[in-house]
Amino acid sequence: MSTQDNPQATAALPPVSAGKTVKTLLGILWRHDKGYFAVMLLLSLAGAAASLVNLLLPKMLLDGVQQGWGAGRFVQAGLLFAAVKYLAVQALAWLTRREKQHNYEMERLFPMLFAEKTTRLNYPALEDPAVLDLKERALFPVTNYGALMQLFSTVLDTFKALLTLVGLSAMLAAFSWWFVLALLILCAIAMALSGRFMRYMRQAMQEMIPVNRRYGYYANAATQAEFQKEFRLYGLNTLMRSKVSSYTDEITTWLHRIYVRQGNYEALQALITALMRFIAYGYAAVRALTPMWGPQIGLGDFSVVVLATENFFSTFMQLVTGIFTFIQTVSYLVPFCQYLALPEAAQPGGAQPGPMRTLAFDNVHFCYPHTDRMILDGLSFEITAGEKISIVGLNNAGKSTIVKLICRLFEPQEGRILYNVRDIREYDYDAWLWQLSCVFQDFRLFPFTLRDNIDTAGSGDEARLTGVLAETGMLEAVQALPRGLDTYLNKSVWEEATDFSGGQRQKLAIARSLFRPAEMVILDEPTAALDPLAESEVYEHFHELTRGRTAIFISHRMSSSTFCDRILLLQDGRAAAFDSHHNLMRGHNLYRRLFEAQAQNYRAEQTVQTEPYVSAADAV
Repeated sequence: MSTQDNPQATAALPPVSAGKTVKTLLGILWRHDKGYFAVMLLLSLAGAAASLVNLLLPKMLLDGVQQGWGAGRFVQAGLLFAAVKYLAVQALAWLTRREKQHNYEMERLFPMLFAEKTTRLNYPALEDPAVLDLKERALFPVTNYGALMQLFSTVLDTFKALLTLVGLSAMLAAFSWWFVLALLILCAIAMALSGRFMRYMRQAMQEMIPVNRRYGYYANAATQAEFQKEFRLYGLNTLMRSKVSSYTDEITTWLHRIYVRQGNYEALQALITALMRFIAYGYAAVRALTPMWGPQIGLGDFSVVVLATENFFSTFMQLVTGIFTFIQTVSYLVPFCQYLALPEAAQPGGAQPGPMRTLAFDNVHFCYPHTDRMILDGLSFEITAGEKISIVGLNNAGKSTIVKLICRLFEPQEGRILYNVRDIREYDYDAWLWQLSCVFQDFRLFPFTLRDNIDTAGSGDEARLTGVLAETGMLEAVQALPRGLDTYLNKSVWEEATDFSGGQRQKLAIARSLFRPAEMVILDEPTAALDPLAESEVYEHFHELTRGRTAIFISHRMSSSTFCDRILLLQDGRAAAFDSHHNLMRGHNLYRRLFEAQAQNYRAEQTVQTEPYVSAADAV
């Protein structure tokens, strides 16, 4: 079967346009914080009004001088202006505080939405290179560039600039439409330069994302504790340093190109600003001195023309920059919304699974995404409720794959997995997962308390907690801790946490699986980190630990099979045998060869360990 025919291969990434990105983000904002829109509108109106009011004070004072105001009139006008200004400042301060509070909520919301989406994705997508690259492109602008908050602040600044520009245009148009037209022509040139620079920046950012991803991996790997032994034993620090240095040089060259381009852009913008000021001062001076280009104006109107022109260009550039920044930021956030649009595994609805009677694989074929190798090739077998099953086979025979299929992390290309004679895909996804309790080879404990790591649903059943800890041999170690079950794990997160050994952590993972009242317990290499005595203890109490529930046990140590009712022997993607240990040992098959080979090695080790010590002197 080719990868093109493999339905497990992740489908093409969902197309998301800039318009759909804006709609998605605004929809999220509307659902979670409708008040944000009102705050942004009021803040824009208040900001625009404050900018326009500032232009009126010089005009008022100069007109008062020309009209011969007395001291009392000046004081009265000053107090009125101060009162209006004070109210505007207070309103702006209050609205700004409100906006910051809303921004804080949004900063917390969007990463949480991203994390929740990741937990709901189809599991094969988490191993797909295209999705992993999309994940990096989605996170980079949010975590490194602050794109989400940049987008919201840009919308606010752009709307405020637009309102201010409308007011300034109305003021200047009262003097001359031709003057306003000349200003708009210069602003259009500046806008073209800004658009060109923004397009360059957008392309440069996209080019640097893969380099930054690799740099981030090597830089983080150099500080990760799990890599330090190899760094020291094999002298990998030199190689790692060269990798980081090469990407650092590439990023430095990239930044140099950007700074040069930015310098040229800012120089041209400064030239346009100087030209606009020259035109503004020249035009205002001519209108103040002569009626050549219209009715002669006074000093108050002169100040309005000059100050409004200064504000016009700066406000127009704020508007243009805001528009281009908005477009650029939206383009950065397209991958974020594309990631949110990926299909999810947990679809609501479906039947509710009842108590287990049987679990059967019916002619199941499976190969992993983007591969041609068939892992399971027509596998069929059936387990009845309460059975203890051991799955054995050579490496890569598909033992862990069976577990992943049962957990619906993957789906078979052909065939069915039946629970009580019904396809497991017909059951509600979340309800089906609650039927299972698993310990994987690469299990994880989290920086929560011991109680939360075991009682994940928060049932508060202290008796059961104590029971599973006792059965897995961890009760004494937990009770010896000052805070007992309320002790946190992971000292890198919590100062008063505890860090258990690998074997103890594996016992805690087994305790977590046993605490969950599931129909089926799946143990995938559960004793890999345990010493021989602890491993033997787990095997001896295997039936008691699983409490009569159906159990699937996977281990490379063949002695574990003797504790099971039946052994499923995988060979060439199929069930080569499915029988008891006693019956399989009577025939000539792969299981017997594996079991006897391990038994022979174990006897050889025991012989070496128990052989009496002979000193050199005795040998002579």
